[in-house]
Amino acid sequence: MPNLSKLSTYIILAGILVLAFFLRFHNIGEHGLAGDEKYSLFVSQFVSYEGNNQRNSVRKPDSPYFTPQEFWSEKSIHDFFDSIARVDTGNGSLYTYTLHFWSKIVGLEDGNLRLLSLIFNLLTVVLIFVFVSTHIQSNETALLSAFLAAISPFYINYSQVARNYAMLFFFALLATHLFLIIIKREKNKQKSTYYYVFYGLSALACELCHISTFPLFLIHGLYVLIYVRQLRVWVGLCLAMLIPAAGVFAWLKSAGGQWLVDYVQNSTKVYNYLAQNSPDEYLSVATIPNILKQLRHVVSSAFISSEGLYLHLSGFKNTLIAIASPLIGFACFKWIKSEVFKIIAIVGLIAISLLLYSTAKLQFLVLSLNIVLLDILVVYIAKNFKSPTSSINIFLLLLVVLPFIFLILFSWRDGNTFRIIPRYIGYMYAFGIMLMALLIRYIWQFQSNVKYVVFLLLAVQLYLISGIIRNIWQDNPPRYFMSFAEPRGKNPYALAADKIQELYAKGDTVVYCTYKDPMPGGQETPQYSVVDAQLTNFYLPKDSQIIQRVNPKEYDKIVLKKPDGREILIFDLQGTKHRY
Repeated sequence: MPNLSKLSTYIILAGILVLAFFLRFHNIGEHGLAGDEKYSLFVSQFVSYEGNNQRNSVRKPDSPYFTPQEFWSEKSIHDFFDSIARVDTGNGSLYTYTLHFWSKIVGLEDGNLRLLSLIFNLLTVVLIFVFVSTHIQSNETALLSAFLAAISPFYINYSQVARNYAMLFFFALLATHLFLIIIKREKNKQKSTYYYVFYGLSALACELCHISTFPLFLIHGLYVLIYVRQLRVWVGLCLAMLIPAAGVFAWLKSAGGQWLVDYVQNSTKVYNYLAQNSPDEYLSVATIPNILKQLRHVVSSAFISSEGLYLHLSGFKNTLIAIASPLIGFACFKWIKSEVFKIIAIVGLIAISLLLYSTAKLQFLVLSLNIVLLDILVVYIAKNFKSPTSSINIFLLLLVVLPFIFLILFSWRDGNTFRIIPRYIGYMYAFGIMLMALLIRYIWQFQSNVKYVVFLLLAVQLYLISGIIRNIWQDNPPRYFMSFAEPRGKNPYALAADKIQELYAKGDTVVYCTYKDPMPGGQETPQYSVVDAQLTNFYLPKDSQIIQRVNPKEYDKIVLKKPDGREILIFDLQGTKHRY
């Protein structure tokens, strides 16, 4: 790879960031909030899901009628605690609290809410560049890493999700960056007090984004055990970790986080029951075959060289060919002396494989590529084991491999495979990208022209990635976050709110539907859901006096009822079709 000037480096980085922004911003608000994104909306507005803290509006004890002004009555920090404890189990508090202030600036439109995730992911792309240029000391590899992050479907998807994951991925990378800076500064006998503090704060930010990030810091500790022999560093890092320990303890004792542990224990029981009585592709009893079956989805999503493969790969014959062909290719590369005959033999293997595959030909070709890359990675690590860069290479490998081990252990402990999903180890994704960039640089340095065959196969995966990105824009992504039988439309509740404002006249009443099978409420909670009403009111003016109520016997339609009894359909949610 050519050496670039400082100016050229920054110009290319700027171009990469422009590309990254476009890929993330395109269609960011085209599909309505779904699943946990709605929980982010509720918590960020300090509104309890199903209205526990709205006894003056949707849950009036003495009247079924309410207005948007009552819905938007002033909320306090206690309402934040109530809302996050009831719907988000006390997890992700840093993100939802930040989203509260972000929404005050940009509003509650779907795309604007998701912009916060986009910004944090763009910062992650920048930080990947900084990380690689600092710790691997190669601007060219840093630019390649940033480019791979820019076009990553995994990152693009989470940039368009109003959840805590993009923020988490950023702080996980920042904490790791600061961790390595501390070790380097201490080695050079430089003062590092502030770095310890910032490291501790970054670790706390990770845990307040998602409590499941703690394995990252166990990996940091393992690296210290292997490579660091300075007592000062051990003591300093232990003291720094008092910050996240104290912060998490304080949160778990607060009204917002005190139910988190109970929720996790209860959810384990629920998922175990579902795994035993109604298993599906993503949730089953934690046996070794089931764990391995589920793990293939996560492995496929966790590396840019394999993203999207699990959606297409099937058939024992195809898999056998995909594994056998690179093994035969290795033998050809090792035993054939002529460079020309090497290339002819390997290209011939590829051509024969393409003819023999019965389906997903390009995807199985990329599966073979990943076997080749795995072999090259082993050679690369072994060859550089005693080099000055050995420690960072091993660290990256630990950061990539061990999260999968923790996933397996968590699953085995829980008794079900629910936690084996990509977002729970998304903090390792950046390090996988860095390893991929190092491999590409290493392959580029091969003396053999066979490297161009490898780059051709990498180009095939790049082509497939472009298709995945289009799927994300069209709401047909791989299962990074959620999957839908058909693409989502615009936010139905925002559309309903617009139509209500257009048609409402004094004397009218907006009548909302309810869920057909709502979860049972407490003693003082009516046995019908008010979520459809709540979601619509998020998009109505905060000072509006529109009269509204919920019809416990209607399950699909939001209507505008005129004083003479006539009803105008506002929106038909059609069961679960528009309740994303």
